[in-house]
Amino acid sequence: MSEGQKSGSSRREEKRSGIRLSGKEKAAVFVLSLPDEDAKRLIEGMEEEEIRELSRTIARMGNMPPEVVTEVRQEFLEKFENFQQQVRGGLNQVKELIVNVLGKERGRALLKELQSGPKNTPWEILNEMEPTLVATFMANEHPQTIALVLSRIQTEQASFVLDYLPSDTQQDVIYRMAKLGNLPPGAMEDIEESLLTELDALGATRGLYTQEGGGGVKKVAELLNLMSRDTSDKLLAYLDEEDNPLAEEVRKEMFLFEDLLLMDDKSFQTLLREVSNDELLTALKGTDERLKEKFFHNMSERAAQMLREDLEMMGPVKVADVESAQQAILKIARQLEADGSIVIMGKGSGDVVL
Repeated sequence: MSEGQKSGSSRREEKRSGIRLSGKEKAAVFVLSLPDEDAKRLIEGMEEEEIRELSRTIARMGNMPPEVVTEVRQEFLEKFENFQQQVRGGLNQVKELIVNVLGKERGRALLKELQSGPKNTPWEILNEMEPTLVATFMANEHPQTIALVLSRIQTEQASFVLDYLPSDTQQDVIYRMAKLGNLPPGAMEDIEESLLTELDALGATRGLYTQEGGGGVKKVAELLNLMSRDTSDKLLAYLDEEDNPLAEEVRKEMFLFEDLLLMDDKSFQTLLREVSNDELLTALKGTDERLKEKFFHNMSERAAQMLREDLEMMGPVKVADVESAQQAILKIARQLEADGSIVIMGKGSGDVVL
């Protein structure tokens, strides 16, 4: 139908009903004509100012004849059918759609469920394997290949695998990961095919989900954040010897427990609501006094006093347990930052407008 025909059709409809409506009034009629649940979903996707305008328009409206409602709905359908928009799939689109519709908490749960399904890429298969098996599987590979694999799988899994590799291999792999750039076209496909062939020989299954990832300084920093302080310090020392500027870039991206001192009080209080008392108690054992005071300052007076008393009464704690508790809290902080719930003005956070 040409634009002239559409315009003529619209004029005939208006003439038939005898009522001329503005765009806002048509939107109000359309929303009111929907079932309550559908109208609710539509309004939830609107901006606050749009909801105000819609509410004002509805408040001014009287009863609309059935033929007017039919005309408005028909006009909407015609515009919708003639509206052209690029439809694009992919993992990012799935994440955005699910989180927008279900909210962050339910959306993340559903995404996790989707990811737990069958796998069809080597990265997903390696993510599901025991870290010791992955380390054994990669034992005879070139350090550059290991660096590539660890840069593609989940950071937590990569940190476990790295722990099981020989120390000299760890150093070489970390250095290569930090220097890792873009691969030539087709190279990744060849590597995936080769890995899948070897994994299939081990009986690994295939499925329907893909994993995003990449190497570089940020990936190395995330990986070192998840490892024990002793191991990460040794690997950073090695990077210092090989390439000091590169090591400094990694340090800037790392987020250590001491960096919590740089958080504003509002963000700190948000973090505290997500941390269990037992985890906090263990994490603060032997921690810098300034950081302890930061925690006490952002708690109620009674809660802070109880925590002080518990720390005084607490016996010796293994260093590994303290580090584990601190890493758990840092993991929560990183997730809250990713969700936009807090701001971490620490290493690698970039500029912040106050």
